Amino acid sequence: MSIAPLAALGIAKTAFSIIGSLADAMKRPSSESTGSAMTAAPAQESLWHQIGKEVDPCSMTRDELAKVSSMLYDNGLISLRDHATMSFDPSFAGSSNLLTAADGSGRVDWMAEFQARLAKHKADGDSSSVAQDERVLDILSRLQAGSKGVTSIRV
Repeated sequence: MSIAPLAALGIAKTAFSIIGSLADAMKRPSSESTGSAMTAAPAQESLWHQIGKEVDPCSMTRDELAKVSSMLYDNGLISLRDHATMSFDPSFAGSSNLLTAADGSGRVDWMAEFQARLAKHKADGDSSSVAQDERVLDILSRLQAGSKGVTSIRV
């Protein structure tokens, strides 16, 4: 086997590596350019923020929670399983199955409700339900953060 094809492959690989490094450098802001002409672009609102601004996870009816869950699912932000837990939970058949009380207008503090469910499922040793409760609490926390103006959350 000749060395020439291997040398050409090595040169091509090096060239692509250099091109990739230059492309990355072009994307990064220069640390030397600190002029007043440079302004930061406004952060784009995430869907979490947009939806979160419209709801309060600590005061929603079951229908409002189901509607929010549907919007999140339709936009690919939550799984079908999470959507089902938030929308079609058997406890919705009657609020008597809620671990926390709804107010006079049927509004529930869903953060408190799923925290109560989490505590109950932990005490019962139900690890599958514990994991599901934790996912729903994460979803509700993201909505709550969005309502307070947080535009992105890393998890």
